Amino acid sequence: MFSGLDLKTLLGLSVLAAAISTLGTLFGILLKDYFFSRSFEMWKQKQTLELLYNKYRDPLMLSARELEWRTKEVVDEYPTVYLKATVFASRPERQIENNKEDGYFQRYKVLSTAYRLCAFLGWLELYRQEITYLHSGSHRHSKQLEQGIELIRSDLADGQLNKAEDWNHWRDTLIFREELRAIGESMIELHGATRTIMGYGRFVELLDSNDPSPTQRWARVVLNFLLDLEEHRPDFRRARLKLLRDHLGDLNRLLEEASIKKFIVEAWAKWTNRQRP
Repeated sequence: MFSGLDLKTLLGLSVLAAAISTLGTLFGILLKDYFFSRSFEMWKQKQTLELLYNKYRDPLMLSARELEWRTKEVVDEYPTVYLKATVFASRPERQIENNKEDGYFQRYKVLSTAYRLCAFLGWLELYRQEITYLHSGSHRHSKQLEQGIELIRSDLADGQLNKAEDWNHWRDTLIFREELRAIGESMIELHGATRTIMGYGRFVELLDSNDPSPTQRWARVVLNFLLDLEEHRPDFRRARLKLLRDHLGDLNRLLEEASIKKFIVEAWAKWTNRQRP
């Protein structure tokens, strides 16, 4: 007997205490190695997504805005005097007249239209490659951006958008999803340690070169989508261009809103710091 307890009871209490101690240790390890570690990893992922979003927001916004303006122009002037295979095949050496009938001007419009779409897809591909191993759904802005991008991919790649009963009699051309990625990849260049999108001059040089290149190969897929829009026959590319124009506008508003919020927050922080004694 010990303090009124027999040996059997003492042993039972010792076992219970040991079990409680072991469970406490295991629970502590679980908290440390799983919950705390998992929370820290999720926090790091959100921070990485925020950095990537801020890194690519401005170039995405600029390229999306330029493409939106040109797409709006094509829709307003449909089918345009310049988006023609004959214009692309021409090689005028200089501008002769300051009007839209000038051959040099028309070919510039073909090339710059193709470049704007290719460059936008290039920035999308750069961003996609950066977030491949991250869960974008854990970051609100990244999730919204992904949703906006997916609508644009659908405008170009989805074959079932035409709901007309005689859809099989319409002219239509797609840029498939893997082709969208390939076009983007072909626009990426390495400048030192920085990956960026090639400029217009380099793009035209490669497109007109007699030497084949990935840029030349995949730009022709874009041109196949853009050239010879039908006017006297139902052409669903007109509807695709309208959808693209609208979804680019939505994407620009999303990116501009995030940019304005960041500017306000930074400006407020600077003003607050100046007011401190």
